[in-house]
Amino acid sequence: MKLSLRAARVDANLTQEDMAKALNIHVQTYRKLEERPDTATIEQAKIISERVGRSYNEIFFAS
Repeated sequence: MKLSLRAARVDANLTQEDMAKALNIHVQTYRKLEERPDTATIEQAKIISERVGRSYNEIFFAS
């Protein structure tokens, strides 16, 4: 089952600002990633999955 990027972040008790800092991007850019997670780079997907404690396959590729 696919988990949305937003749901994974909320489950990990992280804010959009926390995630933007971890990715070294502006918070508005991170908000766009939550809307369109398919635009995340592989490196960003790996960092996100580490921060939320989920596999990136579960967030980005599962159906």
